[in-house]
Amino acid sequence: MIIYKMVSETGLSQESGVMATENITFSRGTDLQEFYRNCNLFVTGGTGFIGKVLIEKLLRSCPAINKIYVIIRPKRSKSPEERKEELIKCSVFDVLKAINPDFHQKLVMVPGDISLPKLGLSSSDYEMLTQQVNIILHLAATVKFDEKINIAVPMNIGGTKEIIDMGRACVDLKSLVYLSTAYSNCNRKDIEECFYDPPLEDDGVINFLATVNEAVMETIKPKIIDTWPNTYTFTKAIAESIIRKTAGDLPIAIVRPSQVSTSLKEPVCGWIDNVYGPNGAAAGIFAGLVRTGISHAEVKLNMVPVDMVANCIIAAAFGATTR
Repeated sequence: MIIYKMVSETGLSQESGVMATENITFSRGTDLQEFYRNCNLFVTGGTGFIGKVLIEKLLRSCPAINKIYVIIRPKRSKSPEERKEELIKCSVFDVLKAINPDFHQKLVMVPGDISLPKLGLSSSDYEMLTQQVNIILHLAATVKFDEKINIAVPMNIGGTKEIIDMGRACVDLKSLVYLSTAYSNCNRKDIEECFYDPPLEDDGVINFLATVNEAVMETIKPKIIDTWPNTYTFTKAIAESIIRKTAGDLPIAIVRPSQVSTSLKEPVCGWIDNVYGPNGAAAGIFAGLVRTGISHAEVKLNMVPVDMVANCIIAAAFGATTR
């Protein structure tokens, strides 16, 4: 089991050794590219900011991948194919389209919900995935800092449990990567690439948090999350602990990025699709809407470009099988 921490006081991170292969045809690639050859991947959070960049990078730099299955929440108004069309229209895929216009044939959208038992997948889809999938990349989570605990627990903790169960059920699992956060243990002054004691471990308490009355939860919430600043970091810390306790027999890696910013250079420099966190603050400043603010000159902001995070996830999956 490997834990990767991605933080940078300069605003940049080191590349993870995954290089672009634009307009290159090859019979045998690097060891990392060969690791992905003919593999089927299962990706959660594939329609999110990091997920889009990750999928684009995988299909562009590891073209010998067989299929990428992307779990999506069902929508009455849109079929999985319509959701797929919506995804591939995103500008992040423009470079890939120029290289390989048929890249979308490798994408398969699978309806599901990570907060539900067996990820909310149909029995036939679950069986198919456990028979076909070789690599699992678990990115999905609710990232709202102030999310209600009875929502955050089933998604961030319950979803991780279900992913571990699925990984164990896969007949030919090569690797599993869990995307955590550098702030899962932010109540500590120094954070190393190791596990720390979580805020809660008892499954009974965790199950209670997922079902407790909202009014009661708001009353006891400060005591429950204790020194963790919000439900996001609180649930991420517990999810890491669950991996430590229950997934030691799996080829698994944890990636902990800090605040994720615009792309450094891939697929293009400066790509982003949201105004969350520091990106929203920057947008307000550049638009002239935010002119003043209170800050501490001695505090350094840790940010990592989204393409570097995608690179690290791709490399971590490979690393989990070689260390």
